[in-house]
Amino acid sequence: MLASNLISALKVLNSSEKPSLATDRPVSTLEPGQKIEGTVLSKISDGLFKVQVAGQNLQMRLSGDIRIGGAVKLEVLTVKPGVTFSQLASTSPLSTAEVIGSTARLLSNLTEHSLEKPVVQQLGSKPVFEAEQIGQDTQLLAAELRDALGKSGLFYESHQAQWVRGERSIAQLREEPQNILLGKTSADAAPFVQQDAAQPIARELIHLVQQQLHTLEQHHLVWTGQVWPGQQMQWEIQGQPERQSGQTEDQRQWSTEMELALPGLGDIHARLVFSKSGLRLNLRAADEATSALFTRALPDLKNALSDAGIALASAAVDKS
Repeated sequence: MLASNLISALKVLNSSEKPSLATDRPVSTLEPGQKIEGTVLSKISDGLFKVQVAGQNLQMRLSGDIRIGGAVKLEVLTVKPGVTFSQLASTSPLSTAEVIGSTARLLSNLTEHSLEKPVVQQLGSKPVFEAEQIGQDTQLLAAELRDALGKSGLFYESHQAQWVRGERSIAQLREEPQNILLGKTSADAAPFVQQDAAQPIARELIHLVQQQLHTLEQHHLVWTGQVWPGQQMQWEIQGQPERQSGQTEDQRQWSTEMELALPGLGDIHARLVFSKSGLRLNLRAADEATSALFTRALPDLKNALSDAGIALASAAVDKS
């Protein structure tokens, strides 16, 4: 559950970043910067309401917990050629019981859709690396892959918390699927519009939310995407964040697996298991010549890992 100060901050950002166009006609009684209260008359569609302001009935987009007959505080942004408002706050929020009930309905809606496969797809067609970057800097490779995983949307709520603490920018949040997909499904919605939990979640986001729940419960995720132009990769991560029964801290381990079909080396599968004792590596190649190449390169790999402060506990090369 998001902390109350985070929710308030997101609502303020929502209202301040996306003004609501109420009418294309000027209202002579209003002035820019004026704060005014409106009354919500009816709901037209998701996020769109009819509001009475300054004696006129206007249509505007509102976010948060809006109730028919309730009041909304607005700030006038412009009056010419049309009136635009910024939503400040609502004076009639839902009660705790109503919020809990609507959240339960949202979770029930999610459970009605089965998770077909625990795979997070890369959003968009842009590769992680451009062609000229390939093989030039392995540290850049690691950083860009980590960034691609970070933008997958799986960690969106923790990134929101980082934004509140000043550790992440708005621009970074807007690069994540929650905002990109929301923009596609509702072109005039603000980046952080919080949908009424009583309504079904946007269809495009159901799979992503289920992925988040799966990752949280199973400590397992699979990412697939284009690492450089024309080259697809599947990347799997499995963790043990909590000690199991009878397991010591030193026995905890994380594993990662990658699968690629390379033009010159054929089908490659790499499995790396990290623990306190060091790294265990297993490489499999469909091509016999590639397996031989990997075997010859193992001593150089061990030295490179040692230079990076990583102990290689074991290494094996197999032909798949």
